[in-house]
Amino acid sequence: MAEKDKWKHFSRGAMAGGLAAILFQPFDVIRTHQQGSFASRPNLTVRESVRRLASESGVTGLWRGTTPTLLRVCGGAGLYFSTLHQLDAQNLNVLGSFCAGAFARSFAGFVMSPLTVVKARMEWAAPSHDKGAILAEMRRMAAEHGIRGFYRGIIPTLLRDVPFSGLYVTLYSRLKASVVCADEHRVAANFACGIVAGVVSTIIVHPADVVKTRMQLDAQAITVRATLRRIYVEEGPRGFLRGVVPRVFKRTFSTALTWSMYEYMSSRT
Repeated sequence: MAEKDKWKHFSRGAMAGGLAAILFQPFDVIRTHQQGSFASRPNLTVRESVRRLASESGVTGLWRGTTPTLLRVCGGAGLYFSTLHQLDAQNLNVLGSFCAGAFARSFAGFVMSPLTVVKARMEWAAPSHDKGAILAEMRRMAAEHGIRGFYRGIIPTLLRDVPFSGLYVTLYSRLKASVVCADEHRVAANFACGIVAGVVSTIIVHPADVVKTRMQLDAQAITVRATLRRIYVEEGPRGFLRGVVPRVFKRTFSTALTWSMYEYMSSRT
């Protein structure tokens, strides 16, 4: 594939992902607070999370960590879509689509892992400790944990993102192919297909998201096995569903919007 074509798909993915990230960042912040309050507020609800964030730093508190989110999502979405296009994921069979989506997400997820950790810490940080600067947070992480700190939670991150992307690409491509509609309704139809694929995929992989956030925020959460055991002992099975509501809303709508925008831009050129 020509180098120019690669950059077209990278830029389309970056623009689509960036807009979706800004719009739905509050859901991610709420989810991080629900999952991170395992010690102080084990039963923190969505409404309580919103009130707590608003009282601490106003409405803007719902957009904590937007800068690292944008850098991570724009870079990650660009890599993801350019890789998927190279693999021609939507024209493969079911197994091929799953593997293509899984590979594209694991590649992008590993490259962007340092920004994922920074994002979680900046979303969680109290205003007095949130410097609002990525470099300051990265220096703090390096001082506390060394280089390994930038890859805290990488295993549950991949366990979340790889099957999610594989499931999403497979469901989305099959649903989209099964829907017959006029061209003027194609964007809306694609968005609806993305919603269905996103809800199913997000719920299935959500426990890995809980483990990922706990490992990124809790210094005592060293290994995946120990973190799984601790969550189960302290909270039972319900602990693995912490933050599932905002996560489903954010992941479902942002992914559906990103894919719809990406395909719309691709169809116009």
